[in-house]
Amino acid sequence: MFEIKNRDGESRISLFLLLIIILSYVLGFYLNEDSAGGGKMDYIAHEWGTIQLFAKNNLSQALDSMLYESSRTPLFYILNKYNPLASEIEQFRLTCFLFSAITPFLLYSALKINFPKEYNKNYIFVFSFIIFLSPYFRTNAYWPSSENLQIIFVILSIIFYLKLINTARENKHDLYYLSSLSALFAFCAFYTDQKAFFLAALIYFDLIRKNNFSFFINFSLINFIFFLPAIYLFYKWGGIVPIESQFRVSGYLNGTNIFLSTIGIYFGLIFISNIFNDNFRKKINIEKIDIILIACLSIFIFFTLPSYPITFGSGIVSKLLGVITVKLNYDWEIIKLVYFLINFSFIIVLILLLKKSLRNIVMFLSFLLVYNLTPFSYQSYVDPIFYILILTIFDFKKEVKIFNNKILYLFLIFYTAMLSGSIIMRNFII
Repeated sequence: MFEIKNRDGESRISLFLLLIIILSYVLGFYLNEDSAGGGKMDYIAHEWGTIQLFAKNNLSQALDSMLYESSRTPLFYILNKYNPLASEIEQFRLTCFLFSAITPFLLYSALKINFPKEYNKNYIFVFSFIIFLSPYFRTNAYWPSSENLQIIFVILSIIFYLKLINTARENKHDLYYLSSLSALFAFCAFYTDQKAFFLAALIYFDLIRKNNFSFFINFSLINFIFFLPAIYLFYKWGGIVPIESQFRVSGYLNGTNIFLSTIGIYFGLIFISNIFNDNFRKKINIEKIDIILIACLSIFIFFTLPSYPITFGSGIVSKLLGVITVKLNYDWEIIKLVYFLINFSFIIVLILLLKKSLRNIVMFLSFLLVYNLTPFSYQSYVDPIFYILILTIFDFKKEVKIFNNKILYLFLIFYTAMLSGSIIMRNFII
């Protein structure tokens, strides 16, 4: 799977980095790390109780119980209802830690399908394991919740989707087989966490656009069948989240700014790396339609800037600016202008890097909807999902490179800094 050549200096560096990443992941579990914050408390006070609620009651009772202390769809709890290893709190932690460890191998499989020849497999393998440095992924592996299972379902869905779009689709059997499996795992991700509905929507709209009317009818029927449990759940709950969590859902236009500042970092790293790419620098340009788009988005984010500093959740940039304002007693109106300029720069980066494709539009609109439905938004809503999507199915312009040593080291530095900062803050500051 991963070839290490003794004479290849880059391979030895890749192997060293890989071993450090894996060691840190194992060490984090041994030390009961809670780098994202709240993972241990949520697991003991809420998640474990919800797991036991489903284990000890019939499904109908558990679904509308006020003891269902989660805002997510219930597949994680339903599966663990029949898990013989979910009867003891520490044993379940160990099984989820080990189960989460398959994630980078699945991601590597997806990347091999998408980039069979273009890139150094050593780089791709290390890229796959960077997910072990995400404080959100690690915390959910050490203190189980549904998010890592959602990530695994997302990657499985992407694997079948990539197999379909990167191979000839003349074989009718393969077309329906691969598209159905991709949709199935996308809906499994959705039934594990509502935020993953972007993938089911993306696969549906992308595939019906590329195929004939007969496929449209059949694939629509398949997707409708997969969606039937959601109709039952939403009817039973009287909303899109469990009854106990419905106070979290409300209109929140400030969410657009939080979303932009949260995801902009990942694309910013790709942009910084490509500045050193001669082909990218020569062909970089902003068209008239881009100027109109930038102007419209800028006006919207300016008038939806938060009117007060946000010091909880909300992503790295938003929270950092809020904490700086409160702790150092700065004028929020000035900091708010800085916030606008940061998001304005991220808009330009996205315009320069990404194609105006249906794939990108569906993913962005889906996440924007999530961030504008609740004030309870966090960096974990997009990390490490956006990292995975950037490496697999985001449509970049052809001049943009997303695999090389510069980007690898930038992401390693970013995730190492985010993990280190989270650990220091949780253990020594808060």
